Amino acid sequence: MNLYLEVNSSDLIDDAKKLSLELNLQLIESQEKNNEDYFFVLSKERTYLRKGLSPSSKPIFSDFDFWTSNYDDKLLKNCFKGIANDFTCLDLTAGFGKDALEISKLPLCKSITLIEKEKWLFKLLEDGIKRSTKPSTKDLLLKFKPICQDSAVFLKNTHEKYEIIYIDPMFIGVSKAKAKRHMQALRDLNLVDESHGLLKASLDNALNRVIVKRHKNMPYLDEILPSRSILGKAVRFDIYNSN
Repeated sequence: MNLYLEVNSSDLIDDAKKLSLELNLQLIESQEKNNEDYFFVLSKERTYLRKGLSPSSKPIFSDFDFWTSNYDDKLLKNCFKGIANDFTCLDLTAGFGKDALEISKLPLCKSITLIEKEKWLFKLLEDGIKRSTKPSTKDLLLKFKPICQDSAVFLKNTHEKYEIIYIDPMFIGVSKAKAKRHMQALRDLNLVDESHGLLKASLDNALNRVIVKRHKNMPYLDEILPSRSILGKAVRFDIYNSN
């Protein structure tokens, strides 16, 4: 599937042209749209992603205000039991930032560095941070340190050590069922799994543990046996102790 840039206000045409060059996305007119394609939409309210032309196609964006109050991933939070106070975390596969927000909700979390290499996705992440309005959400987002860079390159060049490193590779080839809109968009637009080698590099960098999110039916990342796993109905968290 293709991704194009769309602007819904004539006042934003100049901004859209600059963004088109920055993101390397073609700016297209309404008559050129295909119902199977995705569109990165620049509007006065926010930037967002949507699929096709259907009126039922809802906007996809980093909705931190909603996630703060309406999302609670207890399985993910259980992976952090036994971690010391003021821990630092590195999320190598930030995406829309939903899991990073969950981690930031932990009172013991001091900061979380979010790595995302896709420029268009990083723009959505930045826009979601910028447009969050709830005081409780803003407090959590103060822990965020977003960086637009390839994860492997970041690990190779960073001199900083992190208590926790989190990896959530794409779930590819495990189910024919449709995922939720955010995840389905990432599956449709990021078909290449570049997680190979990340686990070993992360184990060399993490001070305490590496957490890898997998579909419950997927093999261990790079076929490396974890120290333990936490199994849910659909996903599995593999935990690798680094000490």
